[in-house]
Amino acid sequence: MEINQKIQRMKRFTSFRVIAILFLFLFSQYTFLWSQTITLSGNVLTIKSAFAEIEEQTDMSIDYDESVINLHRKIDTAIDGKSLEETMNILLKGTGCSFVVKNNHIVISANAKDTGKSLTVTGVITDEHGDPVIGVNVVEKGTTNGCISDMDGRYSLDVQANSVLQISYIGYISREIRVNNQKVINVQLTEDTQNLEEVVVVGYGTQRRKDLTGAVSSINTSEIQSRSVPSVAGSLQGKMSGVMIQETGGDLTGRFQFSVRGTGSVTGSNDPLLIVDGVPLFNNDLSTLNTKDVVSVDVLKDASASAIYGARASNGVVIITTKRGQTGKPVISFSMDLGFENIAKRYEVLTTDQQRRLFVEAFKNTNRNPEVYENINDPVWQIQTDWQDLGTRTGVRQNYNLSVQGGSESNKYAISGSFSRRLGTMKNSDLNEFFLRANNDISIGKRLKIASSLSGAHQRQNKLSNDAWGSGAYQRLISSHTYLPAYDETGDFFAVTSAADPYFGENSNPLINQLMDVNKENSSRMMASIKLDYKILDDLTFTVNTGADLGFVNGYRYLPVYKYGRYTRTEGSTTNTSKETINWVTEATLQYSKTWKKHSLSALIGASAQQYVVKQTSTTGTGTIDNSLDQLSNQTNFTATGTSVTSALASTFVRLNYSFNDRYLFTGTVRRDGSSKFGPDKRYGIFPSISGAWRMSEEAFLRDVDFLTNLKLRVGYGLTGNQNIGDFAYVTRAGASPYIWGNSMVVGNSSVNMGNPKLQWESAQQFNVGLDASFLRDRLSVILDYYDKRSKDLLIQTPVPYIAAVTENPYVNLGSVQNRGLEVGINSRNIETKKFSWTTSFNISFNKNKVLDIGTNALGEPLQIPGENISLPNDFANLTKEGHPVGAFYMYQFDGIWQKNEAEEAALFGAVPGDPKFVDRNNSKSLDTGDKDFVGSPLPTYFGGFTNTFRYGPFSLNIFFNFAGGNKIYHAMRNLNARAVPFNQQLAEVADFWTENNPSNTIPRPSQGGNTTFLATRVSTNYLEDGKYLRLKNVSFSYALPKAFLTKLNISDATVSVSGANLVTFTKYTGLDPEASSTTSLLSGGIDYTPYPSTRFYSFSLQLSF
Repeated sequence: MEINQKIQRMKRFTSFRVIAILFLFLFSQYTFLWSQTITLSGNVLTIKSAFAEIEEQTDMSIDYDESVINLHRKIDTAIDGKSLEETMNILLKGTGCSFVVKNNHIVISANAKDTGKSLTVTGVITDEHGDPVIGVNVVEKGTTNGCISDMDGRYSLDVQANSVLQISYIGYISREIRVNNQKVINVQLTEDTQNLEEVVVVGYGTQRRKDLTGAVSSINTSEIQSRSVPSVAGSLQGKMSGVMIQETGGDLTGRFQFSVRGTGSVTGSNDPLLIVDGVPLFNNDLSTLNTKDVVSVDVLKDASASAIYGARASNGVVIITTKRGQTGKPVISFSMDLGFENIAKRYEVLTTDQQRRLFVEAFKNTNRNPEVYENINDPVWQIQTDWQDLGTRTGVRQNYNLSVQGGSESNKYAISGSFSRRLGTMKNSDLNEFFLRANNDISIGKRLKIASSLSGAHQRQNKLSNDAWGSGAYQRLISSHTYLPAYDETGDFFAVTSAADPYFGENSNPLINQLMDVNKENSSRMMASIKLDYKILDDLTFTVNTGADLGFVNGYRYLPVYKYGRYTRTEGSTTNTSKETINWVTEATLQYSKTWKKHSLSALIGASAQQYVVKQTSTTGTGTIDNSLDQLSNQTNFTATGTSVTSALASTFVRLNYSFNDRYLFTGTVRRDGSSKFGPDKRYGIFPSISGAWRMSEEAFLRDVDFLTNLKLRVGYGLTGNQNIGDFAYVTRAGASPYIWGNSMVVGNSSVNMGNPKLQWESAQQFNVGLDASFLRDRLSVILDYYDKRSKDLLIQTPVPYIAAVTENPYVNLGSVQNRGLEVGINSRNIETKKFSWTTSFNISFNKNKVLDIGTNALGEPLQIPGENISLPNDFANLTKEGHPVGAFYMYQFDGIWQKNEAEEAALFGAVPGDPKFVDRNNSKSLDTGDKDFVGSPLPTYFGGFTNTFRYGPFSLNIFFNFAGGNKIYHAMRNLNARAVPFNQQLAEVADFWTENNPSNTIPRPSQGGNTTFLATRVSTNYLEDGKYLRLKNVSFSYALPKAFLTKLNISDATVSVSGANLVTFTKYTGLDPEASSTTSLLSGGIDYTPYPSTRFYSFSLQLSF
């Protein structure tokens, strides 16, 4: 008791000391402020020059309205060593103004007797064509009082009668208008240099688009928010040239493959570097970023744009900027999205009677007795179970977002929170997400700015396994026979009781594992950054940026005990996993900018340090026989694994920008990176780039061409790097390894890899030439880019003999890959009238991928790297080899079905009429690996998207298509369910199987084992399909409610909308989705095992602003 009292006294005393210290600190700051002495020198001194002197001699910033004070008024009183308060009183004497001090700001305003009365000012803001401009900021100068124009361009604001209105909007020249007791002020805005002043985010700063010499694609908040998609990656799909984003499955957290300008690495990662609010991420997961928080995304595509990030820039750099505060009164926004979704497409399977007939023919063809399947009166053949219907449902999506933005010139803030819930279309899958973000910008005086960002995300998910060949959750629904009941007469799961059952011996109920297994994952992520900008001189700025990205993932999986007929699980199994990631970065830069006469120079020098720590553990326990005892502590037998890895990157960099006469532009960049992923002798790499641009439209011979607004030619060349491999590949590592000791299997430590101390950076040389053109006052704009990107010193895992006794193939540097392509982006304002507008955005990218060199093996033969096996040993579908694309499809060429008149020739290949036939490429009269050939690429050779937006008054219609083509897809599901082998439920197309009376040339004769099944299962072009598609990705229709109605409800703006996603897909591909891919491995790309199915989604949205 006495101890607790002492603790409480200590807490109170500590709290008192903290308060006292804070009070003394604040008091000392106040005393220091007014104790500063001011000396003003000069024969002719004006108030304006006096204010400038005071700001130089103190840390104060003086804020004033030029309309209320005469800045050219001369001062005739000497000021020498006077206090700041005395000085201000002297300067303002007789001006009718007074001052107050707020947060290191001296704010000057007219005395109360001169401020005049208040009044309500209304008006309409239009552009040069008389059309209303939406979202214009209208602020009473010197205050936080402001509003935003509505859908009709109208605004209304209570202000002082003698105040000044500041009107500003991106892309237009800002204006200041004195009120002068006017109650109606209509404003016409003028475009700011025809959109050339658009600012894009580049490495370590921003640049006017007109000054860019590299290739940068951008998307702003209006385009991001135009589609009701739950992920940032999804909102970017099809929107930017050169940026390929594939939605490879319908997983609830989003499942995307992201590539910029093709595939450059073979066994390393091809993911671009992602940067959020200045923090480079090691984990490229964007599912924990709230789409509603994103204000812009800029993608640095070529070397001249991305080389500032050096070692991680060979696959491009994606810079994401979140919303910041704005000057003016707080703007509260609320949005709600409610919707439902269904699987966009389902497989059609054989009816029960068709499957029965398939069994009959298969048993006959394999010399087995089909009698039991010929009894058509057996009640079992009347069962027609729709497993896809039983294992799926209508999914539900909900999203609620609340945000507030506002602030003053010295303190701006943006705070948001979001909650979303998604009930998956696959039963036993769901997701809950929570997002929080707070961004703050503080100005202290005119020289110091502090920008901070803090965000948190939490996800809770019930997951399903969906990617293994023949065993994914959705695959099992398709592969289960329709004559197997789902439930018995008691309502419990149906299961057979004997393996000898002629109908059900090979079947299990797919719902047992899907609905009973538990697989939960909780993940939390916190990102924080703080940036300080200090203007040392007017032309010299020092910046420090420190950020951290913390991630925590905990998984829990329980496989329960059950007994359903002959299918039992006698022991439960619990697996707990955890992953902790800590990523921090600190960067410092010094930037000098100077403009004189016709010259403009900007120089940046900086240093960066980043560290990434990941710790993972996994523990599995078995032994429980009671499902109520489902925790790890309830188990009796355990196995555990764990890793802890720390990697780091240290860098220095320099960039120089120069322009002459705003016409000739040059950029040079050099970065030196050191990475812990490589050995001491190969740790550092240097990555330079140089680029230039010529704004031809500023030349005399084009200046008078009326229809030409802008024409700029860009050329760049540079070197970037790639370090995306596992850690410590350069050293030989030890790990647990089983081996035989006597008559027992024991576990010890042995080498798991062969270290390569000479391992070094993978690098990419890239040449880019681009053309930016706009016509008819920017009614039409075109961006063209041609690039040639060659990746060399590829980080490749090469196979070693089994005698090496290692489980991981070693990494080496060898070979090169080329990506060449053309990018086209077109934006047009087709029709613009006062009430109606129609705009179009179109982009298309062409890319050709080719392996130039991949080295040789120990025998001096060209190396070739196989992909993964599909269904048979050593029967891979992909092969990476010189002269072909990475992961090219390499397989037998299906040549139809052997017919009756070909029996003699078929026998040479061990086949009979009705068996699959393949092209004999080497004329060996037998089927062997020499008959395999390169038959296509999994990599699209073209892709893009186009959007049409129509606006009529308060109505808006947005229609978006995306497309891709030139690639093939291996439909692995058909290899299992369309080969006329009734072991699994077969797809509806199998009804046309070969018989003597139906000589099909596509579906072989049914079989249940034997050579026919073996041939039908071979990886061949029979299951290789055209991957091109055109998809109506999104349609949204919105209506802005009338301002007059909203005013009565104290609402500034309100918009309701309905939308649909994945509505129609035009494709020859017979699978569920031409974008689907079940592997992220480039060596085995383009294989569709049928992952979590994609969905068609419909939603209703409401957006409110207060």
